[in-house]
Order: sequence, then structure tokens, then C-alpha cells
Amino acid sequence: MIQTFEQVIGGQKMQFCASIAEGGGPPRVIISRADSAESLVIVEADGIIGAIKAEVEAPDTLLADAVRKAQQEALIERALETGAVQTTSL
Repeated sequence: MIQTFEQVIGGQKMQFCASIAEGGGPPRVIISRADSAESLVIVEADGIIGAIKAEVEAPDTLLADAVRKAQQEALIERALETGAVQTTSL
């Protein structure tokens, strides 16, 4: 599942997308620019509470929670400024 969203950064409206990563390990959401496959932020649902939350929540709710967390912590801006992938936990 992929969720697209807009965010104003540096006075410019930019398009981003968030998707649930497939594979082993804890569930995680990857946020990238909509016009690029470059990962900017990884939000992991690790720990007991995070894993349970990821299991019982609908995918669209998990994506929305991850986007909100990344925005609240200004991780998207930081990733664009530094060029480094930012990580956090739900």
C-alpha cells in the first residue's frame, strides 16, 4: 500500500509517498519523494507495543501514523538538508 501526501518545505510544496516495506524484520514504513525512489525516512514499528500496533492497525492507519510522526519530528526536512536517511520508531 502506498500513500501520497504533500508537505511545504522551505516555502515549496513537495510531493512525498509512504509505503509499507515488505520482508523480514519489524514492520516499517519508508517515506520518499514522489518523483524519486530515494528513501528519506524509515519509521519502524519495533518493540512489543510497536509490533502489536502494526499487526492490529489497518495499513492506511499505520501509514498515516508514520507520516504524522515523521512530520512532527521534522525528519523529512532533516533528510533533505543532510542527505542522510532518518530513522525513528512508532
